[in-house]
Amino acid sequence: MSAAPSRRLTAPRPAPARVLWRHALEGALSTVAAAVTMAAAAWTALALLGADAIAPASRLVPTVVGMAFGGGITLTSAASVGSGGDETLGDGGLGGLGGLDLGLTGVVSMMPLTVTFLGTAVLALGFFRPLHRRPQPASELLWARFGGALAAAAVVFPLLAGTAHGTARLPEGVTERFGRGEASEGLGRFAGGLTDGLPSAAFETDVAVTVFFGLLWVCAVLGISCVAARRTTPSRHLALGQARRSWHAVTSTLSGIAAVLCCSVLALALVAALAALTGREHAAEAAGALLLVGPNLLVVLLTAGLGTPWGAGIQRLTPEGGGMLGGLGGAGGGGATGTDRSVDLGSWSGAGVPLWLVGLLLVLLLAVIAGYLAAARTPARTRQEEARAVFGRNAEIAMRLGIAVGLPVLLLPLAARGSLGIGVSLMGQEMGGVAAGIDGRPGLSALAAVVVAAVAGYGGIRLHQRRARRRQELRQALHGEPGRAERPAPSPVLARAGASRGSSGPAS
Repeated sequence: MSAAPSRRLTAPRPAPARVLWRHALEGALSTVAAAVTMAAAAWTALALLGADAIAPASRLVPTVVGMAFGGGITLTSAASVGSGGDETLGDGGLGGLGGLDLGLTGVVSMMPLTVTFLGTAVLALGFFRPLHRRPQPASELLWARFGGALAAAAVVFPLLAGTAHGTARLPEGVTERFGRGEASEGLGRFAGGLTDGLPSAAFETDVAVTVFFGLLWVCAVLGISCVAARRTTPSRHLALGQARRSWHAVTSTLSGIAAVLCCSVLALALVAALAALTGREHAAEAAGALLLVGPNLLVVLLTAGLGTPWGAGIQRLTPEGGGMLGGLGGAGGGGATGTDRSVDLGSWSGAGVPLWLVGLLLVLLLAVIAGYLAAARTPARTRQEEARAVFGRNAEIAMRLGIAVGLPVLLLPLAARGSLGIGVSLMGQEMGGVAAGIDGRPGLSALAAVVVAAVAGYGGIRLHQRRARRRQELRQALHGEPGRAERPAPSPVLARAGASRGSSGPAS
């Protein structure tokens, strides 16, 4: 009597090499498309701002893209002025000084978040959207896409950062500030003559720092998108993972709201650009500014409503004792002068309403909407999950929403702030400089964001629950269906993952 042959459990077949290479190529193309989109947005914004008068666009565009990753700009310049008895210096009574060595150094730090948003959106869509309506891919195919995206970033980003250098003309308003202060009139003319010798400065970015932040940006975008991405087909391991099952509804809702807010800024920039075509004054500059730092202003508005102190200002700096100019002109100690300005943005009111109150009302509205959508997207609990749960379903969604809001509130002010610092030295001695910027320190506002988002989000969750109950009662009245508590539909991602459990080979 012969025994029936036993069925062997075989491991899934590895994906063919051509399939792996195709997914790696698609991942690389998503990174390239993101870089091209960021460069196009930067070029458009610089053209609207008329930046060609400062430096060539071929140098400024990669510089702006590098800043969108988190890199900074350093300014340097050196000149020899006063040789041959310069008349300007002579007016100050210092015509005998010839061949003075004058140097300028500066640092510019700001992330143009509109450019960053466009790159983030294109990278995430290009990476995950092609998987929509495809068979469920194996985990190794997702890793191939991730490797292709990182490999392309490791090639494209150094090329961009390597061309982010050149020579820029300094605006007249910057050099004029060096000659102002408490010094005598002759000293002011002397400082003005010195800064006339620095009509331009060389700028460059740190290639290593820019590439590092660029690679970190790619990893962060793809990592968050693995949890938040919708209308895609993740691998079975990713779809059934605890992180995506627990946080997908909240993260997808918040990323969608953030995308809507940033797209509204783009719409305003388009309106301003169209107004510029009609000859409206300063409309082109407004459109260019929105294409660069529109989301930065949104971050200031929303976080100010949660208690983040924001301040903006500009001041002329002089070294201790007034520096060399103070000694020559008899000026007093250093510090700010009467021309310095500073503004508390939180208490600023453009239309009679303080900015923090507008931000708080907007945060409450967005949190209620986020709670409503998150409740609609959260799948129903199974009986086992209900038995093991510590908190109720609504409370758990609200707590996750608060945590997911608190982390960006802690980090976004670091990305939205900006600063400009320029200093001038004469014969190796500091003369002074100009500092300007906008800065915010989150502090306890992140904790306030967790509380506000959780409470307001819970209100949105209850609103969804009440509306779902009313729809169920209306359905019963119209069709005579038996009464039963409506439960949210199970996640389509989990359903697709469960349907594909029987497939053994990887799909392309």
